[in-house]
Amino acid sequence: MLMASCSKNSTPSPIVDPPTYSVPTTYNFSNANFADATTRLGMYTEISNLMKNALTGTFDATKAKAMLTNTGAPFATAAYNTSNIQLADQFSSGFKADVNNFIDSLAKASNAYPTAASRGVAGVGVSNANAATIYAETSLGLNYAQVFNKGLMGGLVTYQIVTTMDAIANQTIDNKTVVNGETAMEHAWDMAFGYWGVPIDFPTNKTGAKLWGSYSTQVDAGYHANQILMDAFLKGRAAISAKDNATFVAQAKIIITTMERLTGAAALQEVQETKAAISDPVVRNSRMSEMYGFVYSLKYNPKRVITDAQYNALLALFPAKTFWDLTLDQVNAIRDAVANQYGFNDVKDIL
Repeated sequence: MLMASCSKNSTPSPIVDPPTYSVPTTYNFSNANFADATTRLGMYTEISNLMKNALTGTFDATKAKAMLTNTGAPFATAAYNTSNIQLADQFSSGFKADVNNFIDSLAKASNAYPTAASRGVAGVGVSNANAATIYAETSLGLNYAQVFNKGLMGGLVTYQIVTTMDAIANQTIDNKTVVNGETAMEHAWDMAFGYWGVPIDFPTNKTGAKLWGSYSTQVDAGYHANQILMDAFLKGRAAISAKDNATFVAQAKIIITTMERLTGAAALQEVQETKAAISDPVVRNSRMSEMYGFVYSLKYNPKRVITDAQYNALLALFPAKTFWDLTLDQVNAIRDAVANQYGFNDVKDIL
């Protein structure tokens, strides 16, 4: 009986050597295509520029919302109007629910111009130190141009990158059928790289880096996300083409983790700028709005490690009634909580 039992063992699978391939030093894959992501970042830039009109009381909220859905040819760049793509259909559900409120809040501050923003009064505020530094702020002291910008970084860019990486890590995207020169997985990976907003030879070349590409550079002294992300994007893309599943799964998981930690690092970077302007209320409030925008945007990340309870505890550290009441102790409490959450205690004052 023992002999019979042993004879039923199946033949072991042959040992297969891992695929041999090279990883380039730049994102110069011959079939790479992330044009749609680049176009959407360009659309964002036009919206961000439009929001600067709030400083003169001429911000057009209706046009900004039309730019989100690409309706009525709202862009100065004609190619965007005829691209048949938009920003809004790429947003997380949470950002879709919030974005119009952000735009409307900025419009209220703009419409109050030339009233000076102050405690309880919406308008356009001026720096104590430099009369040329002005921000449109609500009666509570929030600069919603910055809340929108940081929200979009979470609700569009981070959302698209991490959902793509999660699908690739779970291998639910086709990597066999070639359409227009690449597989669906190759194209999805390319689009995620495009949303990062960096040149193909980053970080050697940082020219034109925007959104997360800019912030990953700003915090690089304390969190080396530039190289972490670039190495992972290059190695993962090469592995996808070589059908090296274990490697591209590992790289996708690295990118997911890095994007959340990068959000925490960016919030800490704004802590430093807030503290530097602590005695200049209008500037301080604007910097605080950026910090708040980054922390708030964590809710749009469907793969975040931070729990709902931890997230809510972080938000609760911000001034409950108005940013005009902000104290240095509150800023330091936010700094310490973010640093503890993301393991940045040793670099929290240099990010």
